[in-house]
Amino acid sequence: MHLLIQAGGRVLSVGPTLRKLVTPGMRHVADGFSNGRPGGNEDLVAVILGAASDGERLFLRMRQTPCLNLRGHAVPAGRDAVLVNLGFGIGLPDAVRAAGLTDRDFAPPELAMELLFMREAMGGVLGELSHFNSQLEVARDVAEAQAHTDPLTGLHNRRGLELALSEARTLTGLRAGDRDGFALAHLDLDHFKAVNDLLGHAEGDRVLCHVARVLGDVIRSDDTAARVGGDEFVLILRRFEDVAGLERLARRIIAGIESVLSDGADGCRVSASVGIVLSRNYRDQPLERMLLDADAALYRSKREGRGRVTILTAPLTGETQGL
Repeated sequence: MHLLIQAGGRVLSVGPTLRKLVTPGMRHVADGFSNGRPGGNEDLVAVILGAASDGERLFLRMRQTPCLNLRGHAVPAGRDAVLVNLGFGIGLPDAVRAAGLTDRDFAPPELAMELLFMREAMGGVLGELSHFNSQLEVARDVAEAQAHTDPLTGLHNRRGLELALSEARTLTGLRAGDRDGFALAHLDLDHFKAVNDLLGHAEGDRVLCHVARVLGDVIRSDDTAARVGGDEFVLILRRFEDVAGLERLARRIIAGIESVLSDGADGCRVSASVGIVLSRNYRDQPLERMLLDADAALYRSKREGRGRVTILTAPLTGETQGL
């Protein structure tokens, strides 16, 4: 990083590391450098000679990219020459990046080697921290998904349903028109207790997983299927409030569920009762009212023979809600 100049400013020699940064074939020191002191308008050669005579610290700024500020000292070198010894200071990383400098460009005792080591060490630490943060984010996403998922069926659990229902209600409120509404369907399996009692809980779990597959086959990507109890399920069907279409969908679900034990093995036959409400009828009412009415519609299906669907086209009144 040395610069050997004559008293008039002509460049006699440039150190190998500095040569990688300055203009090739630089003849005069002012061709590659300017006074680096703020507001310094003095002649550069005079500044260098002054620093060599009084021992003051020297500040030079490179004229070409990367336009680094260099600092150092100047000392007389014979009758008509001055030797300038320069360093990068805090501009070291920029110099390394701009000129592709390596440890071979610095003498082992130089502070620059320590700075390069620290820079590499910091880069390694930051890389490890970034990797660790990425792992934490993945673990957090997995934990959050698990917190909202039923472990047996892979459907949403009750907490996941609450979040999805709140989101569906919010989106419905932000958009205009009935097309942006949703249907809320509550399903309960018929005769499921007999499966556990007669065939065992392993068979009961198989039936529940079968129900989850049936629901997964009929819902769309922005719909939600959740298991909210032992044999209770809830669907949120976005932009779907056509009564005839909902009835066909419910009958398709019931048929799919009934197929799991269609031969009535050991006297068991599983079906499902369904109750459905439409969000357009609950614009100014709490979500709890929708859930209660869907539950009431479900039990109306059970009372009327099971294996059927009831769709409410209006909210239940206080008198009829418990019927």
